[in-house]
Amino acid sequence: MRSDSTTPKQNSTALWIYFVVSFVWSWLFWRLAVLTDQAGMGIVAGFGPMIAAYGMTGWQSGQVGIRALLKRGIQWRVKWRWFVVVWTLPALILLMALGLYGILGGALPNSPATGRWGLAIVNFFLVMLIGGPLGEEFGWRGYALPAFQRKFSAFWSSVILGIIWACWHLPLFFISGTVQHQLPFGLFLLNTIALSILYTWVYNNTSGSILMSILLHTAVNGWSWVIPILPSAAHSLRPFAIATALLIIIAALIVLVFGARTLTGQVNRATLSRLGGQY
Repeated sequence: MRSDSTTPKQNSTALWIYFVVSFVWSWLFWRLAVLTDQAGMGIVAGFGPMIAAYGMTGWQSGQVGIRALLKRGIQWRVKWRWFVVVWTLPALILLMALGLYGILGGALPNSPATGRWGLAIVNFFLVMLIGGPLGEEFGWRGYALPAFQRKFSAFWSSVILGIIWACWHLPLFFISGTVQHQLPFGLFLLNTIALSILYTWVYNNTSGSILMSILLHTAVNGWSWVIPILPSAAHSLRPFAIATALLIIIAALIVLVFGARTLTGQVNRATLSRLGGQY
């Protein structure tokens, strides 16, 4: 078993190894999905961040670290309002975006979930299990975010991670049928950075609960199917662009209200230490 007493240089090296493994795993399997026309390969690709997180945690901290990472993945004892936030905030943002689109003269599209609400509920579970949240959040928020917060503020950690997170999706922009294939990368990048700030805000205010990040990721992806803001459903890029603008405004307000350093409204040593922050 490896000790946790690694130097900052060792931690930095481990973080870059983590990113390399995440990217190589995911990009390789996305390529195989295209070559073999097997959707299962694409699902496997989405678990790259999780595979890398558990691999690097085991290498650095052994079974103790792996158990701690898993424990944060089922950490549900948080203030109940955060369950409301992670489930309703994405829906409210998308509804506001669609409403503004209508006010500006756009034709409001029908929801793909209309008359198929049972399927919509099942879809949320499928999204969580194989649509990104479970495969990504143990890595992005569970492993990478705490490592960044040991060196940078919560705000800059979010921005850096958001850029890397967006770039991880790059192959999907060239694969027909994916969400990313419908979007310009620049707009997707801005959206992902703003979302990254929201994820950090939730993560830091729930004592590092990866479960809450998984639920937020599920809500973001799941509601975007129910509330048709994507170009394939809305037949326009404008609803997604409006949603991105709203996300940026909300992210900016979070930074202003809760502070760039921790996004919690607290800057004491204990809080920063628990979140892997800079002190």
